Amino acid sequence: MFLMKTAWLRYGILLGLVLLFSGGFLMSLAPVLSGGGTMVMRPTMWTPVFTDTFDALSDQWTHIDNTNGRYHWGVTAYTRMSGTLMLEEYGFWSAGGGTLGSAQSWPTNTHASAMEVWAIAGPFTPTQRSWGARVHIDVQNRVAAGDTLFVGLSDDPYNVGFKGQQITESFEEWRAISWSTTEFGQNPVWIALRFKGNAQEVAAAGSLVDNLILEFNYGATIYLPVVRLDPTPTPLPTPTPIPLFVDDFTDPDSGWYTGLAWRYNEWCREEFGQEVCYERWEDVAHISYENNHYRIYVPMDWRGEGGERFTWFVWPAEKAPMDQSYFPLPDRYCIEMRARFANSEGENHPWAANWGIVMAGNADMTDILTFQINANRRWAVLRYPNYVYPGNLQDGDENKRIPIRDWEHEVVYAQILGGPSYNHLKFVARGSVGRFYSNDMYLGSVTLPEDRPRHNVGIIGGSYEFTPVEITVDYFRYDPFCPEAH
Repeated sequence: MFLMKTAWLRYGILLGLVLLFSGGFLMSLAPVLSGGGTMVMRPTMWTPVFTDTFDALSDQWTHIDNTNGRYHWGVTAYTRMSGTLMLEEYGFWSAGGGTLGSAQSWPTNTHASAMEVWAIAGPFTPTQRSWGARVHIDVQNRVAAGDTLFVGLSDDPYNVGFKGQQITESFEEWRAISWSTTEFGQNPVWIALRFKGNAQEVAAAGSLVDNLILEFNYGATIYLPVVRLDPTPTPLPTPTPIPLFVDDFTDPDSGWYTGLAWRYNEWCREEFGQEVCYERWEDVAHISYENNHYRIYVPMDWRGEGGERFTWFVWPAEKAPMDQSYFPLPDRYCIEMRARFANSEGENHPWAANWGIVMAGNADMTDILTFQINANRRWAVLRYPNYVYPGNLQDGDENKRIPIRDWEHEVVYAQILGGPSYNHLKFVARGSVGRFYSNDMYLGSVTLPEDRPRHNVGIIGGSYEFTPVEITVDYFRYDPFCPEAH
């Protein structure tokens, strides 16, 4: 079925089914509930905030390219069959704009090899509380090996970079692509389309997209009257406290961020006896669910054999997908996680690499407090008061580390296992004191900063070196009712 101009019909049918189901649910519940007052429900309700069918070029889009304006994204005509009729449509082609690209025709012409072109639209600001953002787009991807299309969102395209989905498969039929996140909260959101050609002299038509829709999840508040059947109802028992958030990553849709972490890099290296300098966006970490684990992978730095990116000092911090109504964090809570360096065998064994718990973070994760271990079997408590995703080493305050307990402290090696072994970390907050454990053995305690953020918890991990680093997490738990640690 052709996916082009039917998007609105598809979402209209879905919305009708949701409302129908919600109505039936309300009628079935009302007669059996007792007590007074009102129950409040907030089901998902996605609201379109920006659409583009690319019949003409919208002034929302900003173009960035490395071809000096010869190629960039542009509106182009294409044809499709409807029964026995051939119809003309318009879409957004990765090589359809610029001084050379605007003279091309889809799909007979091709993009330039090794080109990189961006189209960025925004900002789009929520008009009320937003519980998430998602983007839908239809794609034809007529690409050669090594070509990539990236579709993503960001709440700060100049500093934080975009998160989203990378598409490398070649297909000539239309496919619907959808990506969603709860990452950005109430912040304005930008959309990004990025096409990158392979470095070989092999060129294909590229990527053609159409029917883009950006949606915010504003929810819908439903007030359910509670019917009193018994004038003297028996009080319901107080529910037993349960852990607030536990994830073993067996569900790939449990809500953690997946996709690429981008960083704007500036670096120089010698090529064929001459110094060549680069200034560009690069994907410096790949984040995914794999084999019932949450995986953070930092590829090899260009100074290592085979590396093509500047991936030194990369440590993406990913927040747990917990409803924001759980914050601010209480004075007493625990966080546990179990993870390992999965590539700790062979010649690329990591050394200057680390992973651990984000014990606390502010709303936009620019101030984070962390408990980490490294591949050298040390532990530290580090605060990043000016954290910029996904990490970098700068001369100024950006990503500056403030050690509350630094790596130099001694540790009994039985407490932190080396190589590819799993380590189980636990942090216990008790007012102003934080206690730290590894593999059920006590490491030590620190006085927590009085001004520490209280809005998010999560995972951090990455590399300070040339070699690739693969961190896999198989367990994460946040518990506000945890007992006093031993």
